[in-house]
Amino acid sequence: MIRKLKTIAGRWTLGLCLILLGSHALAAGSLAIDTLQGEKYGFSFNHPSANQADQRSMRECGSDCAVVLRFSGECGAYAADQAKGSNAYGWGTGSNSANTQARAMSECRAKGGSSCKVRAWGCDATIATAPQFAATPPIALAAPQNNPAASSGMALLGEWLVDYVGTTYTASGTMRVTDNLGNGNFRGVMVQSFTTSAGDAKRVQQDVMISVRGDSVIINASNPVYLLGTGRYIPDNFTLSAASPNLLRGKNLDNSGSVGSVVISRR
Repeated sequence: MIRKLKTIAGRWTLGLCLILLGSHALAAGSLAIDTLQGEKYGFSFNHPSANQADQRSMRECGSDCAVVLRFSGECGAYAADQAKGSNAYGWGTGSNSANTQARAMSECRAKGGSSCKVRAWGCDATIATAPQFAATPPIALAAPQNNPAASSGMALLGEWLVDYVGTTYTASGTMRVTDNLGNGNFRGVMVQSFTTSAGDAKRVQQDVMISVRGDSVIINASNPVYLLGTGRYIPDNFTLSAASPNLLRGKNLDNSGSVGSVVISRR
């Protein structure tokens, strides 16, 4: 009996090591820009392989683009000058988001940028971002059905797809959750694309703060910046419930009084 238990424990330890090694492998990011030196760009992080990260950034950037940066197990950032007619840009990598963004901004300014701004950034998940696997025995990895958010610890880090259907427009995009601040609080960036009733295509980036309480998830956006188009955009305010660890459903109720349905799914 003791020998059998030792065998089971050994197999579980081996499986745990593979999980941890796998979490380190799930850490590839990529930046692609077009031949106009960054007029268009695509950015990805936390993908299973460099090839998949490249595919994601190229798909986001579009035609006439090329991958200019790859990173793994660290953070990446891209900055570009917002001044009209400027093609100054910069990128950087590092161990944390603040230093990485600073490097991208520094390179952009060094190339003559006068109004440089970080356009995209994100951090790959590493072994340190998944302590729940190291501390939880196999039998506890199954999520209780009555509270999927709490049971999963809402491991929000990574990339999510965002779909919004409102009374006046629909939008789709991505949400990259990059920092676990502790106590159920997270931080990230959300980018949404939509077309107005007048037929104008627009794309907006917002900073997001996320609060998880049981199976309830609140996403408060701020600092909206138009990446495509112009205008005034009121930050989104999502109130969601976790249908599963990989699916959130709820409503947007921003300060304009607009109400719409929101579905956020892990990519």
